[in-house]
Amino acid sequence: MNDKPQNSKKISLLITNDFPPIVSGISTVFYQIWKRLPTGRIMILAPKAPGCDEFDRKEPFRIIRKRIPIGESGRAKILKMIFNIFYALCYARKYNIGKLHCGQILSAGPAGLVCKKLLGVKYSVYVYGSETVRFGNSQLMTWLMKKVIKEAEELVPNSEFTMCEFERWGIPRKKMVTIVPGVDSAFFHPQEKSPRLVEKYGLQNKQVVMTVGRLDERKGHDMVIQAIKQVTKRFPDTIYMIVGKGREEQRLKNLADKLRLHDHVIFTGFVLDESLPDYYNLCNVFVLPNRETESHDQLKGDYEGFGVVFLEAGACGKPAIAGNSGGSSEAVIDGITGLIVDPRSEDEIAHTIERILADKSFANRLGMAGRHRAEKEFDWQHIAKTMECIL
Repeated sequence: MNDKPQNSKKISLLITNDFPPIVSGISTVFYQIWKRLPTGRIMILAPKAPGCDEFDRKEPFRIIRKRIPIGESGRAKILKMIFNIFYALCYARKYNIGKLHCGQILSAGPAGLVCKKLLGVKYSVYVYGSETVRFGNSQLMTWLMKKVIKEAEELVPNSEFTMCEFERWGIPRKKMVTIVPGVDSAFFHPQEKSPRLVEKYGLQNKQVVMTVGRLDERKGHDMVIQAIKQVTKRFPDTIYMIVGKGREEQRLKNLADKLRLHDHVIFTGFVLDESLPDYYNLCNVFVLPNRETESHDQLKGDYEGFGVVFLEAGACGKPAIAGNSGGSSEAVIDGITGLIVDPRSEDEIAHTIERILADKSFANRLGMAGRHRAEKEFDWQHIAKTMECIL
C-alpha cells in the first residue's frame, strides 16, 4: 500500500527484519498480529525481499520497504542497526509517529533509543529468547541491550520462558508485557489428506513424520533423521518429510544419504503459507526436537523461544514431539497435546515416535487436545487485543 502521510493521529511504526514474504516464526507472528490492528494507526518498515511488492499490494496497511541486509554475519548486523536508525529518524520526522515497535533488540532497538533521545518518540522492544546468552559475553553488547531496555516503555517477550531469562538478567517483571504467538484455527484445521500431495510424494499407505520450519541446527532435523533409521526397523512404511529450507539443507541431505534413507526422507523445499495446512494434514506426528545451537558461531546459544509451528500442527489435530529446550514446553503440554523429549537422545526421539505411531488412540487424544487448546488459548484476535494495549 502507498505510504502516504496521515497526520490526524499518532502512528505506531514497527521496525522489523522479519516480515512476509520473509519466512520465519517471527515474521508470521508480526504479520498475524499487526494485520488485526487498526490500519489507520500502524506502519511497517521491513527489508525488501523477493515477492514483497506483490505481497504489499494486497495489504490494507502501509508497508515501507528498504534495502536492509537480512544476513546473520557481524557485518550484516551492524549494517542493519545503522540503516534502521537512519530510516527510523527519517520516518519519525516525516510521519506523525507516536511510538516505535522495535522487532529485534540489537538491530532495531538502537533505532528506538536514538529516536527517543533526539525526537522524544517512545518505543517498545521485542525479544524471543537466548539474546542474553548469544550476546551477553560481550560487554559492549550487554551495555547496549540493557540501555535499550532501560529506555524502552516495554520489553515484549514471546513466552514466560523468555520473560524469566530477562528477569534473571535483572530486568523487572513489571517492565515486561508477554505476547505469545497464536494460530488461525479456522485456517489450520483437521482435514483429509490432499490426494494431489499424496500422489506427488508417493505417500500411499505411508506413516508420515513431519517437521515444518527453517533448516537450522536448533530445530533438530539431524536427530530426527538418525531416529528414523531406528523407526523404520519397526515401521518400515515410515516417511520423514522435512518442510522448509535453510542453511542446514545440504548437511541434512548428506546425513540422509550416509544413513541410506533415500526412500524414507523427503525434502519438500519451500512451501507457501497458504499450502501449509495441506502439508500438516499429511502427517501422523509432528516432531521438532529443538535444542540450543552449538556449532554456528553467530547463533551459538540460540534456542526456540516458543515455536508457533507446534500450535499450527496442534490446530490441525496432530500430536507433537518437542525438545526440552527453550519455551517449547509452553507450546506443547507434555502428555496432553504432545510429548517432550531429550533433543540430544536419538533413542528417546525414536521411541517416542514409535509410541505415537503404534497407539492410534493415544495419538488422536493428543491431537484433539492440541486442537482444543489452539482454539481456546491462542486465538490471534485475542492476542492482537493485548498488543493494542501497548500500541
